[in-house]
Order: sequence, then structure tokens, then C-alpha cells
Amino acid sequence: MSINQNDLRVIKTRQGLRDAFLRLLLEKGYDVISIQDIATEAQAARVTFYRHYKNKEELLIDCIDMIYEELAGHIKQVSKEDYQQGYSPMLVFYRQLHEDGKIYRLLSTSRGGQFLVNRLIKLFAERIQIFIEGRVPAEQLQVPSEIIAHHMASAFVGLANWWIENDQPYSPEYMAQISFWLGLAGGARGFGVEEFFLDPPPIPK
Repeated sequence: MSINQNDLRVIKTRQGLRDAFLRLLLEKGYDVISIQDIATEAQAARVTFYRHYKNKEELLIDCIDMIYEELAGHIKQVSKEDYQQGYSPMLVFYRQLHEDGKIYRLLSTSRGGQFLVNRLIKLFAERIQIFIEGRVPAEQLQVPSEIIAHHMASAFVGLANWWIENDQPYSPEYMAQISFWLGLAGGARGFGVEEFFLDPPPIPK
């Protein structure tokens, strides 16, 4: 029998299983968590788990997907005025990483890690491409906008991963600014800019 995903009881049960899984992930790590552990932590029967997920990997992907959707929602709410700063979407990202850094770190090193990385790159590439096409005339571009966008997005996510793995040595504000600046500096020729004159943000003391 299929489950109605819009049923409030189903939504509540799945949320309970996700929350339980994330708590256990922080406590134990992915590999040692069992289905029974998740069911017990969620105060649910083991059969309840299998009504909603085929296995632990499917629950992991669902958790990653929910975290991604939350982040994407925040980024898409950035106003057009804030977009003039350019780095505003990155600031949203780094602030969420700052709050949920341990979860991101554990998810990125789990079996679903590459899925999370790919989704984040896709999210940022889409926003960067919109930024490029709204600010740079098409005839000025030396490289297709989608290539520049994916190159910058890959660098952004890689730098964010380094920041998390090294216990966030700089503030979210600085990381958002420097990440955006490095992206612009690296993509300048692709934008058709012969010389790049924008100074980097000052290094925090």
C-alpha cells in the first residue's frame, strides 16, 4: 500500500525518523547506526521505519535532501538589493554551515556525501549563472556562462568543505566575501575583463 506523502501523520513520522537519525549520527557516526537504533531513538517500531524507508541509505539521502531544500529556500529569499553585494548568497550558506557545521561535516563524509556536494554545486551554479547573465553582457563573455558558473560553484563548495574540516578558522562573513572575491578574480578573463582591480577583503586580525 502506497503512503500519502502529504498526510500530516506521515510527515510527522518521517521528521521524527530524520531527527533521530541525525542525533545518532552526531553521537555514533554513520557506519555503526542500525535500523533498530533509529527506530528506538525515534520511539517507533522497526516496522514503522520500513514503511517509510527501504534502508539506512535512503534515510540518509532524505536527510541530505531536506537540509539542501532548507538552504536553497534561504538562498532564493535573498533580495535583489542584497544580490548587488554579490556575496550575499554565500553569506547565507556560511552562516548555516556555522550553525550546523558538525552535521554538514558528518554528512559530507558519509556514503551520501557526494550527493550532498553535487546538489550544493548545482544550487550555487544556478544562482551564479543568474548573477553573471544579469551583470555581464553576453557579447562580453569569453566563456559560456554555465561553464564559469559551475567552475566557481565547485570552488565555492570545495573551500567551504575545507573551512568545516579545519574547525571554521575564519568568520562566515569573511569566508563569504573572500570566496566571492576569489571567484570573481579567477573568472575575470572569462567575463571579458582584461585586468581585475577589485581589492580582496582585508584579512581578519
